[in-house]
Amino acid sequence: MKKYLSYGGGVNSTAMILLLLDEGWEFESVYVDHGCDWPETREYVKMMAEKYPITVLKPAVSVKGQIYDDLYAYGWDYEVLPSRLQRWCTTKFKIDVINSYIERPCEQMIGIDAGEDNRVRDSWDDDAVNRYPLVERGIDRDGCIRIIKDHGLPVPIKSGCWFCPYQRVSQWKLLRVKHPELFCKAKKLEERVKELRLSKGLKPFFFNKVPLDVLINEGQSVMWPDMKPPCSCGL
Repeated sequence: MKKYLSYGGGVNSTAMILLLLDEGWEFESVYVDHGCDWPETREYVKMMAEKYPITVLKPAVSVKGQIYDDLYAYGWDYEVLPSRLQRWCTTKFKIDVINSYIERPCEQMIGIDAGEDNRVRDSWDDDAVNRYPLVERGIDRDGCIRIIKDHGLPVPIKSGCWFCPYQRVSQWKLLRVKHPELFCKAKKLEERVKELRLSKGLKPFFFNKVPLDVLINEGQSVMWPDMKPPCSCGL
């Protein structure tokens, strides 16, 4: 039975690749490039792909004859934000992409570590069985970091989309400092969705309950010891 490893460019899935290769497993690592992972994550995936075989897939979300391979472009055109309640972004731009690619029957290796085993779920597809190698071996996040360092590799940042609603406030603040152009894009999308909802008599909807400027206390210069990079979105 073929084995696939769902690679996201973060700590857990990186450690899982190294662990299973050390154990002599045969599997295919699969990464979905929806265009909106943090730049650092995209660079890390590129670095890993130069050392280990990783299949890179692109989404092809079809809507009314238009094909989208970029999550942000889809959100902009259809004036929607990723939501904690309706995780359409993960479904359309990752899960569906992988499910369309894999050959069944198979096993899918998922990078949940032993410290978060409450997230372990059986697969709904009997022909694509979920496996959790890190949980099975009792390896937590600290253990994952040790595996990566033992292989002489840098420890990646927490993987994820740069406008993910699950980001902590500290991550939004970091985005504002390190990638102001991406923060501006997130603000523009948030404003676009807000204006649409207001025009329909609906309450505004934000990434994290309040507008991004409010969330990160944009007006407080004491947030950063150095001068903040300019924000050019005009909002």
